[in-house]
Amino acid sequence: MKFTISVPSYNQGQFLPYTIDSIVEQSHRDVEIIVHDGGSTDKSVEILKRYKRYEPCITWSSERDRGQTDAINKGLNAATGEIFAYLNSDDIYFPGALETVNAYFEQNPDCEILYGDAHHIKADGSFLEAYPTQEWDYSKLFQTCYFCQPAVFWKRGLFDKYGTFDERLHYAMDYDYWLRVGAHVKPHYLKGKVLAGSRLHEDTKTLSQRVAVHHEILQVVRRHARNESDTYAWLNNLASVKVQTMNWHPSKTWWKHRIHVWLFKKYVRQYAEQYHIRIDSGLNTFLESL
Repeated sequence: MKFTISVPSYNQGQFLPYTIDSIVEQSHRDVEIIVHDGGSTDKSVEILKRYKRYEPCITWSSERDRGQTDAINKGLNAATGEIFAYLNSDDIYFPGALETVNAYFEQNPDCEILYGDAHHIKADGSFLEAYPTQEWDYSKLFQTCYFCQPAVFWKRGLFDKYGTFDERLHYAMDYDYWLRVGAHVKPHYLKGKVLAGSRLHEDTKTLSQRVAVHHEILQVVRRHARNESDTYAWLNNLASVKVQTMNWHPSKTWWKHRIHVWLFKKYVRQYAEQYHIRIDSGLNTFLESL
């Protein structure tokens, strides 16, 4: 089966060759790579020109776009493959990943979307930690995004039915897609198959813009929530991250701990009001017990 891998990129020259090499060096060769660079000012274009020998398997453009989600969608909309994925330009596939995914899809023709295990890796590419992937459970997906995005693959038919990623989103476009699709389709889990490495470094949006990321995640979860309690985990997470950015971490000093708790409860209630989330008796009892 033919893969289409959409690679969004912007000023990621230090990581971009590792990303592309991790695709072109796969044992499964039927792969189309579409790179949309957002007009980088670093060495990204120079790097992309080095891959001319791989044309037409690799196509690329470098021009201003509307952001990461727009770049992802441009690649997917131009896809000619049967299996879709996107790989950020600082992430990598591990050897044999595409061959493993291809074999699973061929052996399980009913499977429309597939996810495997993954690792968080450091800036230098070394192992940091295993990504906390779980068995499929739609209810638990509201509590934590246990899909590691570079380890997710889906068929053209699913794309034709559910479309592209929401370009209004800048951080949680993938989480939104998993929740949207997961309400109707059961993803398959390749347990024990480590397919990809998700790089964590200080410039990633996940780490550098934590409060904004958590605001968007809560909006996404609110959009798909079946009931109020589906939003509570991320409501609490957002309040906790907000307090952390204020440098009021829990401490053995009792008064610092009390200030931390007071701020946490304040922000839970403030964000609940902001996003029109009703706090039920269970969450209220939890807050009052702190």
